[in-house]
Amino acid sequence: MSSVFRTGLALLALTLIAGCNMVWRKILPNPEKNQVVRVEKGERLYFDLEEDVDAGSRWDFTCDDKDVEVTIDHKAPGTREEGQASDAAAVRIRIHRGYDGPTAIRFFRKKRGEPIEKEFTITLYRRIGDYAFWE
Repeated sequence: MSSVFRTGLALLALTLIAGCNMVWRKILPNPEKNQVVRVEKGERLYFDLEEDVDAGSRWDFTCDDKDVEVTIDHKAPGTREEGQASDAAAVRIRIHRGYDGPTAIRFFRKKRGEPIEKEFTITLYRRIGDYAFWE
């Protein structure tokens, strides 16, 4: 067997193995607006939210579904790049295998001890039943 053929076989095998464990990644458009999103088990959603950490204004969330993992990575105060008007908090939503939905995730931005400045809700649902694979 030639080395090119073996390399091709190895790449094919890795592709097949990776395909079985593929994680669907989606970047949500218009993140600070109420929206309904169809998700699949194992899917991950990403988006950024503007916040002003130096002024004490940060995003937080509420989610009661144990099969939906939400994380917000805030920048440390004073790390804003020059010329940048605000900081961005990186949000990741991970859908676990047991998810059957629907789920509402409420995001809100506020300063400690003050009322909410801004809020929105992302509602997740999982399609069940028969449907065309191309949809």
